Amino acid sequence: MNESLRPPTREQLIDVRRQMATVQYGKELLEKKRDALLRTLEEDRRNFKKLESFFREQMRHISFIYALIRMYEGQSVLQFIKSERGHTQVVVERHTLMGCHYSQFKPLKEQVFSLSGLAYDPAMASLYVDDLLNEMKKIEEKVWLFINLKAKLSALEKELSKTMLKINTLQYILIPTLHKEESRIRDILSERERQERYAVKKLSKKKKLQGFSYFQE
Repeated sequence: MNESLRPPTREQLIDVRRQMATVQYGKELLEKKRDALLRTLEEDRRNFKKLESFFREQMRHISFIYALIRMYEGQSVLQFIKSERGHTQVVVERHTLMGCHYSQFKPLKEQVFSLSGLAYDPAMASLYVDDLLNEMKKIEEKVWLFINLKAKLSALEKELSKTMLKINTLQYILIPTLHKEESRIRDILSERERQERYAVKKLSKKKKLQGFSYFQE
């Protein structure tokens, strides 16, 4: 028999209330997760903004030095300061934070930027070349932090979006539906109890009338 066609019972009412308590508890847990994600995102966004500001300043400085080298040294000098290490091999580490999975990256130790890996003679190069290489080494130390922070922020924002969707689904769809179901069952049970009391009262009155008539005879 279909559940929807069965007359409501007190067991169904208790079950609906139990579901409501479970859903409410789950919503509270999701709200705590949302708050923790927001706190982490706020801190990481603040750090990312500072790092982004540093990169913009450094890139302006590097671009200025690069322009000076091209102007005074020529394009050929830039060929000698290219790294010979080829492609950088990256190690990927998996992390989990409040149910959010994200990746962090770092280069192999032997592939960290080194001036010794460049095909140029420092004694024959100008100070502009030395300045450019030193600035590049300085910025590389922040590159991986920038990449990892950007990857973490992206993952946390997606997780926050999914968490907010779950909270809204519970708050505006599931919980109101359970409230309506509880109210429906409670009203039916109350009406049934009133009908039963009326039937019992009517039957009791009928028995009293029958007893009175018997004594009169």
